[in-house]
Amino acid sequence: MGEGQNWPIVCAAFVTQALTHGFAGSMGVFYVEWKKAFGEDLPGDGSSTIGWLTSSVLGVLLTTAPISGALSHHFGVRPVIMLGGSLSALGLFVSSFADTIHLLFFTVPLTGFGCGLAYTSSITIITKYFHKHFALASGITSTGISVGVITLPIIVQALVNYYTWRNAVMIVAGIIAQIMVCGALMKPPPKLDKPEEETKVNLAVGSNQNCDQESCAYARISAEDGGEVETVVIRNGALPKEPRKKFLVILDSLGISLIWTNRVYACTLPMFFLNGTVYATCIVYIKERAEVVGISDYNAALLISTIGISGFVARAGHGRLIDKKIFHPTTLYAFANFLAGVSLPIIAVSEQYAMFVICAANIGFAAGLYIAINIVIVRGIVGVQRFPSAMGIALFLVAMSIMSTVAIAGLLLDYTGDHMAGFLYASIIQGLTGVWVLASHVVWTKCVKDPRWPSPLPSLCHSVPNQATEPRGEDKGA
Repeated sequence: MGEGQNWPIVCAAFVTQALTHGFAGSMGVFYVEWKKAFGEDLPGDGSSTIGWLTSSVLGVLLTTAPISGALSHHFGVRPVIMLGGSLSALGLFVSSFADTIHLLFFTVPLTGFGCGLAYTSSITIITKYFHKHFALASGITSTGISVGVITLPIIVQALVNYYTWRNAVMIVAGIIAQIMVCGALMKPPPKLDKPEEETKVNLAVGSNQNCDQESCAYARISAEDGGEVETVVIRNGALPKEPRKKFLVILDSLGISLIWTNRVYACTLPMFFLNGTVYATCIVYIKERAEVVGISDYNAALLISTIGISGFVARAGHGRLIDKKIFHPTTLYAFANFLAGVSLPIIAVSEQYAMFVICAANIGFAAGLYIAINIVIVRGIVGVQRFPSAMGIALFLVAMSIMSTVAIAGLLLDYTGDHMAGFLYASIIQGLTGVWVLASHVVWTKCVKDPRWPSPLPSLCHSVPNQATEPRGEDKGA
């Protein structure tokens, strides 16, 4: 059966990603409205509290990835996406009746949770249906994110202007509910009769683990390190009965074991925790900052769309820059973080709309680069087999960083009455990400050479060193 008849699934996944990330990108519009409605009842003028609330959609969306993956594995992609769409619509519908902000602290994260279920599952379904044309199908699907960020903020602002924020939220709930229609189009892949499957998981006991990618899914201790290797056979996905072995296998499946078996991956975790602060802060606060200097609400909403447009350009072009060896991925990654870090404080002092547009475009372009390169770096460090769980941990750290930074930036806004302090804080955190990745590059390529770090050699994203001497991926231990 060919892949040609599966393209409607790509369209459904495209719309799903556009709606989920587009709504997350539209929260800056609701931030202004909720601050007007509820700010007087909160400490300061509510910037910190409402800022955290609006950023929780994107934060919860990112942290839901492991849960969505597990649910999709057990129940299938279609019911999970439909569940996500229904929870998102329900959360928004109830939000429209909120008389106090306390109700929103339940309904808005619920919306983010539903968006996360649908978003992650829309990625999973593409991997199941496309093999020969996977890159093309995945690329088309992921552009839905940028399309959503470009269009939904403008639509939401128009709805708020015409119908007030409560009615706008109710209408957006109806739009988000179309995720359920997209889920219904995603038919489950055909089930094949397979013999009993056996998976061998090697449980490493000791330290200084090295891993042989071809023969183990956890870690191997080399003979010269004098360690022990315990092999557990898993039949048809059933966990071992012994509690200790079960616990170790669960840690392996969640990717947590990478923290102590893959020193390169462990050292990248602070990089993820520092990442994404400028993008999230800008999405939440740029509209308010623009209105402060007299820019109309519609033009202020267009700034969020500008972020989406430039992000689309970066997502589309970064692969060729790396594949053609025009730039090393870590160099491009550091540049993107520095560009974002420089642009946000300029917004805090500028009063010209043209400068707002330029800085918003810079931030969107930078985010499109470093978000995409995150995937390149993680996949190169841990390998394809461990990539989903490793990326799940990375996204969790990014989400924690986003929500905490937006809240702190809002707190600084409450105390200073100006956006500069919060924007500068977010920029410093983002700049530290660039410093960290450059320092890591020097350490792993010059001081303590490790082949798992992205190599400047040909085939940057897929370089495989001599297996006899230098293990690859999560394979070489700390």
